[in-house]
Amino acid sequence: MPGGRTAQVAAAARAMHAEGLVSGAAGNVSARGGGGAMLITPTRTPYPELTPAHVVTVTFTGDPIEGEGLPSSESLLHGAIYAARPDVRAIVHAHPIYASALAARREPIPAFMDEQVIHLGGAVEVSAYAPAASDALAANAVRALGQRRAVLLANHGTVTVGSDPADALEMTRLTERLARIWIIASSGASARRLPDDVAAAETELYLMRQQAEHA
Repeated sequence: MPGGRTAQVAAAARAMHAEGLVSGAAGNVSARGGGGAMLITPTRTPYPELTPAHVVTVTFTGDPIEGEGLPSSESLLHGAIYAARPDVRAIVHAHPIYASALAARREPIPAFMDEQVIHLGGAVEVSAYAPAASDALAANAVRALGQRRAVLLANHGTVTVGSDPADALEMTRLTERLARIWIIASSGASARRLPDDVAAAETELYLMRQQAEHA
């Protein structure tokens, strides 16, 4: 296994747990490998004990390639996103409190903050509900994610994507921050969304940055 990427996956997973974005052994982190493979955290391994040696390599459909541990039960989710989005190099699936609350309400985070559109590509949509670790969950997440960098999984949690595991984790942090702001802002007077022309212009900026990063 490529040592650098396995270390990045393990480090992002430990940070995700340390920051309270998951509890127990929930959630998972992956990085794109070569030739239709991905490096992903194993199931049921406590995050404080997770080392690069625990990270396993599997195909996009979850078939084992290298490593002794059992791959995450959400391998199909990660693999479906990699197959649909060649630009995605890493994925974080987490259960942050505020974003998960919106996911439980099946309420998207509308485009209401400049940083949201610039960094995530627009509104954070909610995928249609499907059971955890299912083909349907993977397909629904791909559909709701589109070309953006974050999606809420109905009654479940979040998925964010990035150029490497640290970047994908930063998008999880941003999504949770936006969810918290949206819930607070919506608890009193209605929060205002960005003007349509501003959102459109910032979406263009997001797309230009994405193209430049992957040119």
